[in-house]
Amino acid sequence: MRRVAFVPVEETPASVYLHPGQIFAASHSVLVSTVLGSCVAVCLWDPVARVGGMNHFLLPRGKGPRYANEAMTQLIDELTSRGAFVARMVAKVFGGACVIPGFTGARQAIGAQNTEAALSFLAAHSIPVRAEQTGGRRGRKLLFHTGTGQAYVKDI
Repeated sequence: MRRVAFVPVEETPASVYLHPGQIFAASHSVLVSTVLGSCVAVCLWDPVARVGGMNHFLLPRGKGPRYANEAMTQLIDELTSRGAFVARMVAKVFGGACVIPGFTGARQAIGAQNTEAALSFLAAHSIPVRAEQTGGRRGRKLLFHTGTGQAYVKDI
């Protein structure tokens, strides 16, 4: 009787939905999804360690992961605890829309403030931004694959 060897097909990665104020990091393949309006999500990936993660924050400054300053720091901490190095990380930034027309007031729209906070943090840590889709008036659905660093975005 002849034996047949089966080569396993790569398993479909697990999936996680990220709510506002949440952070996720993994050293294995996970498909992370979220929906953004004025919120911003930053995807970080270390292509050597193959470690990736994403945050989803609501406001530029404050205390806790709902705010850019802490969400960015916590994401980096999660990635480095899994073997990533900041010097190798690349970023992709999404969201920051002004989904409610006329809601900007005298100040800069919150989506623009969120985007500026993310980009300033990344620049301060010398993390290059490889892709960005921010601003506009429509929300976005975002998918990020932690095993490859690929991101897919669709206007909604």
